[in-house]
Amino acid sequence: MKSVLVSSLALLLSLTISETVNANNVPQSAEQARVERAQQWINFLASDELQGRKTGTPEMDKVHAWLEQRFTAIGLKPLPAADTYRQEFSFERKGKSIQAVNYIGYLDCQCDNDKYIMIGAHYDHVGQNPALEGDITFNGADDDASGVVASLVIAELLAQKESLPFNIIIAAWDAEEMGLLGSKHFADSPLVPLSDIETGIMFELVGVPVDGYPNNAWMTGNQYSNLFDLLQDDFEKAGWSLDADPFAQMGLFMRSDNAPFALMDLTQQKAEQVFKHGQQADVTGIPMHAISVWRGQDHYHQVHDEAELIDVPNLVALSEVIAEAIANLPVDTKVVWKENPHFKFSRP
Repeated sequence: MKSVLVSSLALLLSLTISETVNANNVPQSAEQARVERAQQWINFLASDELQGRKTGTPEMDKVHAWLEQRFTAIGLKPLPAADTYRQEFSFERKGKSIQAVNYIGYLDCQCDNDKYIMIGAHYDHVGQNPALEGDITFNGADDDASGVVASLVIAELLAQKESLPFNIIIAAWDAEEMGLLGSKHFADSPLVPLSDIETGIMFELVGVPVDGYPNNAWMTGNQYSNLFDLLQDDFEKAGWSLDADPFAQMGLFMRSDNAPFALMDLTQQKAEQVFKHGQQADVTGIPMHAISVWRGQDHYHQVHDEAELIDVPNLVALSEVIAEAIANLPVDTKVVWKENPHFKFSRP
């Protein structure tokens, strides 16, 4: 845990002022400026002053103000059915009511398409553990500040396009660490018809690549839809590779914020039907997956998940590849479920 050397106000001011010039007021390339902004965003989200970004804590108000600033600066609009980026909800935990907030905005495609692609990540983490000696703050730089930053970089890039093939939803989910509650709340109380969401990508731990896997990411549940195939070509053209899920046995397709959309009516009984008894289950869902670069490193849910771990240029480069892949999709693209031994999917 690193000492906080600036106040919240000074930090937020620096994030605004220094996004266009560097410390010496020297003009930067767009790429340099993008990397510098992303570094500032990681530094803020993983700073000690936020005390681990635990849902419902007072420090989350600072994150909410920051997200509001970022969404506004990028040019995101509230969804047509909303008049704010905030989607508030509450839940009970240990006899207490906890207040939580999703931040959701969108880019109008300026095209003849009513469909949406959803991009998102969770901004909460697990907070602090006072029982520890020394560092007690779980800063969550990779989990999942890196995913939030990737989503924002993609939003910035797509906002610069004159038109897009799909409307783009950008979501920052709260309470993921408490059971995917933010994304579940949107899926249960959607601000757009779920049938209008063509597909989606959630980001989990995209900030710390592994030696031996340059320009590489992987996708959960890659065998379940053709989104994997659609993205692979663009990854290859950009000099990247998109791999199948290397941890399929961990069930990560069911453990990130894609799951409330992809597996909308998956019950414990259906899960046991599939994974205990080897029988196919009927499930309703939108083809939605998570992308990651994590390959088992030990910083997951540890106090050393710090901003210093994040390879920001690599994170920005990955975001650029995905933004370009989305922008290049034909307007009539259909993301469809594939036949597979586990689930018989139908769309909402």
